[in-house]
Amino acid sequence: MRVTFEKIDELSTSKVEFYSVKLGDCSLAEFQKFDNKEFPQHLEELQIAYKTIKEIGKRGARSYFFKFESAAHALPIVSQAIMDANKEDFGLRLYCIRLTDNVLVLLNGDIKTDINPINCKNVKEHFSNANKIAKRLDKGLLDREINYQTIDCLINYEIEI
Repeated sequence: MRVTFEKIDELSTSKVEFYSVKLGDCSLAEFQKFDNKEFPQHLEELQIAYKTIKEIGKRGARSYFFKFESAAHALPIVSQAIMDANKEDFGLRLYCIRLTDNVLVLLNGDIKTDINPINCKNVKEHFSNANKIAKRLDKGLLDREINYQTIDCLINYEIEI
């Protein structure tokens, strides 16, 4: 599947370039798809996610903002009180790929209903895509196809997963 990168200008700051991806011929970027979803039982978590994105824009994409999800990441890490209050599922997951403190790719996500994301019908595809993209980006860096230190480093970059 072809993956193209799209800079999210309205989120990008002087500290962080935010990107999302389009999968195949889809007209919407993955973060746009996430943004269009509603999570009425997880409004506090959703608010935290958006506040965290804003804070990342101010401070940089520091590793402490993220939960490691194999080769990719998830956002945000919520308080133990929120996790304890939620007995029905494992909470909201927004998958992303933190490339550096200055480059973050926001993807898609949903409500995680199983401890193992591969067993969760809601997030399985998002988790899988995030990890495939992350691994392919790592390879692109090693092969010197991309340089995360340059401005607009993922503009016009395409990969196959």
